[in-house]
Amino acid sequence: MNPPTPVLVSLGDPSTGTIEPTMRRTTSHTRLSPAGPEVVFRNDYARLVRSLALIAGDVEEASDAVQEAFIQACLHWRRIGRYEDPVGWIRRVAINRLKNRHRSLRRRDRAVARLVPPPPPADPDTGIDVMAALRTLPERQRTAVVLHYFEGLTTPEIATAMNLSEGAVGSHLHRARAALRRHLEVS
Repeated sequence: MNPPTPVLVSLGDPSTGTIEPTMRRTTSHTRLSPAGPEVVFRNDYARLVRSLALIAGDVEEASDAVQEAFIQACLHWRRIGRYEDPVGWIRRVAINRLKNRHRSLRRRDRAVARLVPPPPPADPDTGIDVMAALRTLPERQRTAVVLHYFEGLTTPEIATAMNLSEGAVGSHLHRARAALRRHLEVS
């Protein structure tokens, strides 16, 4: 099948002399190629993003996928521009990008789930949710407590691991114990 010849319909303001090219449908299913990717972008970008946002559930993710598809279309426009429906090609590429991203995120989540041990349950003797208590601490205090009490590291080993002085580690441990004590008294 021979590629259709681009047909531009000029819509513009005769008083200003501006002409804006647009695409015209020849049948209900066939679209003629526009003069270039810029025209397709102007005419179809927002609509594609809206549609893919409904698929992805995220406007930014959809926008990224459509932009990447348009970049590919621009890089290969000599071929894509001759397609009967270049917008369909762009849509398909954008949807594939979304699928690939979701697959990648699922693989990453599964890998992280395999690497990270399940959170320890509440201490059966005291009923304390250790994870919840640790989440109340600032990051450095939490790191020092975990390394000291759960990993069994000494203060010099913690200092090396955290790239801090031994005095700073002692200070973080002291503050963390005080904060945990207050948290446990309230709970």
